Formats: sequence, structure tokens, C-alpha cells
Amino acid sequence: MEGAAVDPGAPLVVCLHGVRMNEALFARLLARLFDLPLRFLFLRASLDAPPLTGQTHGASWYDYDGNQDAFKGALERVEAQVRETIHAVEREQGLSPRRRVLLGFSQGGYCGSVLALRHPEEFSGLIVSGARVKTEVLTDAMPRAAAAGMQVLLCQGRQDTVVPPDSAERSLTALVAAGVSTELVWFESGHSMGRRQIEAIRGWLRRHFDLGAATSASIS
Repeated sequence: MEGAAVDPGAPLVVCLHGVRMNEALFARLLARLFDLPLRFLFLRASLDAPPLTGQTHGASWYDYDGNQDAFKGALERVEAQVRETIHAVEREQGLSPRRRVLLGFSQGGYCGSVLALRHPEEFSGLIVSGARVKTEVLTDAMPRAAAAGMQVLLCQGRQDTVVPPDSAERSLTALVAAGVSTELVWFESGHSMGRRQIEAIRGWLRRHFDLGAATSASIS
């Protein structure tokens, strides 16, 4: 658990890393956010995967072979596992967050978007980076999330060769059509989370949790 919060009821940001990453690497990427009065919970995926260069452990949320039925089942499995883990951590640490946001990168974004949009009673916001929101399995969930006031931030690199940039546009179109308050921010980057993207996320978190004026940052 990271962040500057001391209040047991402080908002919680649940962070899901990308494939072949782990929770420690993801925490290092997001460290510039830890002075915010929030708690950041970093979870590790349950499947082993070849680690990225310089890591001692890599993990994956699911194996993907193109089979959509299997993919849907994997997303539902991760949804149940992550919710169970969040609730267990909150019980063990005596936390009762007033609001929660799900922040997912790459594979974590695919999983996290399904989880958050299906459970707007538990999450008030969603940040997806380098992933497509699988809106075709969320046709019933998106209007419920919209009615609950869900807010979504989509972050996409224009040079991303892993997730086609136009998938972010399609995610935006479907979410907005369902009434979900959604913002898409573009970056001159690939499949990564750099300083400019972290600053954009920081600003969005400050607005979402009404933490006061954020320091302005140039975003490209």
C-alpha cells in the first residue's frame, strides 16, 4: 500500500499492472502520485509470465489465444479474484474507503475496465491506459455505471503498436453513447506510461476526488 493518506476512509486507487510486469514495477512507474492524500493498492496477477528485462518476476492476468469465450471467462475470473483481494485487504487493514478508482495498464486495463464498470457501487472512477475497454461485454453494465456517475479517463499513445490507437476512439464512442462521462487523452508515445501520462492521471485524480487545483502540465 502506497500514498500519503492517513484516514482509514481515504479514497483508494486499485492498480493493475500490465502483462509480464509485476506490482513493484508498476508502483515505481506511478511513484510520482504517492504524495496525494490517497491510498494506492498494487496487486500482482496470479499467472506467471516471462518477466520484462530487469525484473525478477513477471505475471499475467490471463492467457489470450484469440478465443473470445475463453477471454470472457478469464475476465470474469480476474474480476472475482480482484474484488475478493480488495475486500480482504480492507478488512485486514481496517480501511473503509469513501470512494475507489480502478487504474489499469495494458492487460490490467482490460481486466480493470470490466471490473469497475460492472461494479459502480464499489468504484466511482476508472483509468485505462494502453488498453481497449471491452464494451461488447458491458452493454448492460455501462448504462448502470453512467446512472451511478462513473467517470472514466482513457490514456492512449499514438505510436502504440500493441493496442491499436483507434481502439481508444471506439472505447470512447461506446462509453459516451451509454452516457458514461469519459475523457480521452492522447500522448506522443508507444505502449508505455511516461511522465506526461502520469501528470495527466495525477490531474484527473485531483479533480475526481476534489483535492484542489492541480499543478498545470503540458501534455502532448
